[in-house]
Amino acid sequence: MNRKQQLLDENEGPGWITTFADLMTLLLVFFVLLFSMSSVEHEAFEEAAKSLNIALSRDSAPASLIPLLEPAAETTRIPDLNDPAIINRDAELADQMRFQQALVDAINVELEEIVADIEGSLAEKDMGSWVEIGSPLDGKLNLKVNAAVMFEPGSVEIRRSMMPLLDSVLEVVLDNPGFKLEIHGHTDDQPVDSERFPSNWELSAFRATAVLRFLIEGGLSPQRVVASGYGDSMPLLPNTSEDNRAANRRLEFVLERTELPR
Repeated sequence: MNRKQQLLDENEGPGWITTFADLMTLLLVFFVLLFSMSSVEHEAFEEAAKSLNIALSRDSAPASLIPLLEPAAETTRIPDLNDPAIINRDAELADQMRFQQALVDAINVELEEIVADIEGSLAEKDMGSWVEIGSPLDGKLNLKVNAAVMFEPGSVEIRRSMMPLLDSVLEVVLDNPGFKLEIHGHTDDQPVDSERFPSNWELSAFRATAVLRFLIEGGLSPQRVVASGYGDSMPLLPNTSEDNRAANRRLEFVLERTELPR
């Protein structure tokens, strides 16, 4: 046997080793290709890393478990109620609330004087029973007049007998230029049987506008008065009886300050 044949015989081994080596090589190439085609979403990774760092962070914790390109946000801390900045801020808010309440109280005192003037004027005309005067509240005064007293059913013409009542309201508003007046028209839930007014919205708005026109013609500035119709959307009582419906058919006069008291 020559030397060449002897070397070939010594290097022969099991045949499966060659196949196994080829398979491992192919798997290695496959995973290298997968890795080369994959891409890491850096922003999502950083957000996840920040969340993990915040969740695991403590005052005594050393450094971040995962290195970030920028420092993680600080954890939220409970404010110290003894902090002078917080104490001063609370004191300023309390002062503002006291100031606002003092203004409202001053306006309410003015409105109480206006109530006395209205009651005196209506008493002279023997019309006090036709007006429900509310108490001053939050710097506003509300007067209610039943619509049946002011208008004929389904009509927007003011009864001549009620014009002195409106004169009393006009006089008080003219004597107090720091206040504005809102006129609200309201009805019950019964449909309007009229070609002129398709619904209660129009009827309530026309009635409020008729009173507004009367006051403007009496000398009140249009900039100080406004009229609105609410139909049956804001009842005082449930529309379940005739008495309740009669109470819901009304005009409301809302007097409110437009300038701060001096």
